[in-house]
Amino acid sequence: MSQIIETSTIIPSLVGVGKTDFGLLSAGNFRRSTRDLPFIVQWNGTQYLVGNHVEQYTNPTERMDFLRLADGPEARALTYATLASLITGAMPLKASIEIGFPVEVMMDRPLATQILRDLRSWLSGPNLFTVNGKEYQVTVENIQAAAQPAGAFYSWGMDNMGKWMRGPADLNVMVGICDIGFNTLDIFTVSGGEIVGKFTGGDTAGIRRAAEGLMRAVKEKYDVTLSRQAADRYLREERPILSCYQGNMDILPLVVQSLDTASAAIGNFIETLLGNGKQFRYLLFTGGGAQMIRSNLLRRYPHGQVLPNTVMANALGLARYGRRVFKTAQTVIGLDPGFGGFKAVCLKNE
Repeated sequence: MSQIIETSTIIPSLVGVGKTDFGLLSAGNFRRSTRDLPFIVQWNGTQYLVGNHVEQYTNPTERMDFLRLADGPEARALTYATLASLITGAMPLKASIEIGFPVEVMMDRPLATQILRDLRSWLSGPNLFTVNGKEYQVTVENIQAAAQPAGAFYSWGMDNMGKWMRGPADLNVMVGICDIGFNTLDIFTVSGGEIVGKFTGGDTAGIRRAAEGLMRAVKEKYDVTLSRQAADRYLREERPILSCYQGNMDILPLVVQSLDTASAAIGNFIETLLGNGKQFRYLLFTGGGAQMIRSNLLRRYPHGQVLPNTVMANALGLARYGRRVFKTAQTVIGLDPGFGGFKAVCLKNE
């Protein structure tokens, strides 16, 4: 009897042109482990650094436009690093991909069509690349797009075989999903298998606003310039300590202030679209930002629920739905190409 093997990964959405090898130049035998080094991704004679600590080796590209989802080497480098992190076993590999786009993108048919076409132009078919010197050969057989928060709905309602695992009644009630990401805030509502347009929408008002608020506060108080990704890391730490010329400074008060300000703006957008939210049988919160402002969300919406593992919920649900759609595929990947991190789940039939 076959079984589904699940693997997952998350890679910070940082890409830059640079290198990690500086010849004999060394600071001594204090080097961090290779787990903290960026991925070195290569194809067609090009090389990029991807993921953790890229900013320590080069100036990373931090594109925030929607075309960045499929256009340019940044998307390609991040996708290849993500695939390499998921893959176990021998090459070559064949896979089908269910990818998530923000609600704003999916509601704009020409834009969504263009992004999906651009993505398929280089990702469909065989892909040959190396990551950290290891060669990979991945043939992508199918690529289909869905709204990112739809992934959270599938994660909530389906199992790894792509079957609905909740009671049949839950397919007919109205379910609202609020997906708070780094750069996007998406609200997706379904009832009876249909989208409820009145309660569906999106905005570029994610947790990035808190990161940018923290950047301004740190610059003003300590005259230190943070990147968005560095600020985002501080927002996630229990004890955020900034090391600078003044010493090791506890910036928790600045973090709390920045999160509270962003939470108010996010809450106002949700309330404008959903009101008090009591029309929903289920009101689900997902995305990395939902965990960061969890207490504020549940104060506004005490009947809501924050999904477990909010960061990976979209990717897991996309993979589960992909298993339902790509019935003959041995390997299905759910890909959530967030502006803060690329999240992916692989479901392999063995």
